[in-house]
Amino acid sequence: MRVLVTGGSGLVGRYVVRELAEAHEVTILDINPPTGDGPYQYIRGDVLSSDEMVEKLAGQDAVIHLAGIPGEPSGFLDHVYYVNTQGTFNVLEGCARNSINNFVFASSDSAYGFVFHKREMLPDYLPLDENHPLRPQDGYGLSKLVGEEICKAYARRYGIKTTSIRPCWVWCEEEREIQRDAVRKPGDWWNGMWAYVEARDCAQAFRLAIENTDEWDHEAFVITADDNGAEVESRELIARYYPKVANIAPDLGGYDTLLSNAKAKRILGYRPEYKWRDFLRLEETSEAHTDRY
Repeated sequence: MRVLVTGGSGLVGRYVVRELAEAHEVTILDINPPTGDGPYQYIRGDVLSSDEMVEKLAGQDAVIHLAGIPGEPSGFLDHVYYVNTQGTFNVLEGCARNSINNFVFASSDSAYGFVFHKREMLPDYLPLDENHPLRPQDGYGLSKLVGEEICKAYARRYGIKTTSIRPCWVWCEEEREIQRDAVRKPGDWWNGMWAYVEARDCAQAFRLAIENTDEWDHEAFVITADDNGAEVESRELIARYYPKVANIAPDLGGYDTLLSNAKAKRILGYRPEYKWRDFLRLEETSEAHTDRY
């Protein structure tokens, strides 16, 4: 399959391209060239140019859209919202004009609204899944919600099969020290519900989405590791940071993730292989950090 990856030169994009290149003909479209050589082609392109998207997507069988600006805690930033939504619109328009009927969108768990919320909000139930309402309070989360709606609109109008992948915090090898600190300080990222996914598992999900042969207009999939990203069991984390949430799945136990990946497992065949206890290999014990919660 000929697969074009927008934003393929980025940190997560490198993992996605590497995963895809084992079985597919991959083209990176990015404003920046990728670092190093690999089994892929590179074309410079700006997703904010609708004309470029029509021209440069020609000849592709499928598109994975990763290009965009990541979220920031400072809230509503108009350029974040504009780049992410207009870029998604332009890439999908390029797909429509080139009769590309397989599109995978990099959405985010930020679309739920918890990661960058300002006013207090609580989950309706835990673990979260794809049926939970999306209630973002920030420009980035809103851009992902709107991006999913753009996907649905193009599916309705042109019959494009659109898939939204909602990764949580993607843990790449290049940022292991940040991750070690996060594991030891769950109070610093309680708003993310301690959900993470290793970059290679995230890449697996994008590949599975592009290869899936089921027919749908639009589907969304939460992508996480199987465990939470803390040294504390999940029910203890809920009791400490979300004591008002009463609707908790009875089978939630141990270090189970608080963002369910069950749908991705069931439909895409997603199987996360990596847990932080294996790839971080902390030298200190959890007891040494109980005073930092």
